[in-house]
Amino acid sequence: MLNEKKLEALKQYLESCVDNGTFPGCNCAVITQDEQWKCSVGYKQLVPEKEANSLDTIYDLASISKVLVTTTCILKLIEEGAITLKTKIAEILPQFCQKELTIKDCITHTSGLPADINGYKLMKDRDEMIEAVWKMELEYPTGTQVQYSDVNFILLGLVIAQLKGSLDGYAREVMFEPLEMRETCYNPDPSLAERCCAEEVMESRGGVVRGVVHDGKAFKLGGVSGHAGVFSTLEDISHYISMLLNGGVYNDKRYFSPRTIELLQKCQTTGLNEKRSIGWILSDPNYALGDYTSDACLYHTGFSGPSIIVDFKLGIGVVTLANRVHPTRSNGKILTVRNQIHNLALQATDDIL
Repeated sequence: MLNEKKLEALKQYLESCVDNGTFPGCNCAVITQDEQWKCSVGYKQLVPEKEANSLDTIYDLASISKVLVTTTCILKLIEEGAITLKTKIAEILPQFCQKELTIKDCITHTSGLPADINGYKLMKDRDEMIEAVWKMELEYPTGTQVQYSDVNFILLGLVIAQLKGSLDGYAREVMFEPLEMRETCYNPDPSLAERCCAEEVMESRGGVVRGVVHDGKAFKLGGVSGHAGVFSTLEDISHYISMLLNGGVYNDKRYFSPRTIELLQKCQTTGLNEKRSIGWILSDPNYALGDYTSDACLYHTGFSGPSIIVDFKLGIGVVTLANRVHPTRSNGKILTVRNQIHNLALQATDDIL
């Protein structure tokens, strides 16, 4: 049973975060195999006028896209036998100059590729950006350290698109539809803009960014990329977390094999500077997972404010969706409160008063 007093304390803390300007608003869920608790606080927009938040608000997931969608699609391709972690990127994308890099190198951020596409803001279109990716040089020897990189996941998105026709189409087919994630998508229909939370005020893009991907590279890539671009709701993400906590089963139907669930919990970067699973951060003390997570805990965040925890040993998931970049990306207060949010949420299954 979820502890109502603990959850009320969590909601009050989130409301205090709104009051002190940590973020305009927040939707939060605590999920177990048997129960779910959700709350909505604050506002989905502050300027040009305030709009109250609600549980059906659609959030730009930013880099959560990497793990929620791109990693899932890669895992489905592995289950299908289309690729393995040892498959070389250039076997699928022969234009890519780094002939030895593998799926595993990219999905664990140990490839050696740079974190970003240098000068992408000056590039005129998607084709020019992709051409720059094909020519990427390594910044350090592959496999010697973890260096978080959008380029890694841009490549993985291109792998999926090459094998299956399109990243968004394959994600819809193998993930959004079977998991009943009906409002999860890339490039939301303009009619949904009012349900989307407002993001940064960017004069270069005509004012408040809303209902259009915030990430600059994903925007220039047409809104669909392996590193960012996914929009979703608290309800939809809860379906995915429930599936993971239920050993890969959703609504009595198997989605992931038991072997895939085991693979997700395995550290792939032993001895390196960060603990990484397939796509996810894995119980790494350098990140704001809180004080109560087990050693079988997945974690990821997004630049715009969202975060996800899935703790297999504790049997609990925590989803926090926030638009901390509204109205400006200079607001970094969320970095100081995530540990407290996760501590309060991870006590939600305690039976103490």
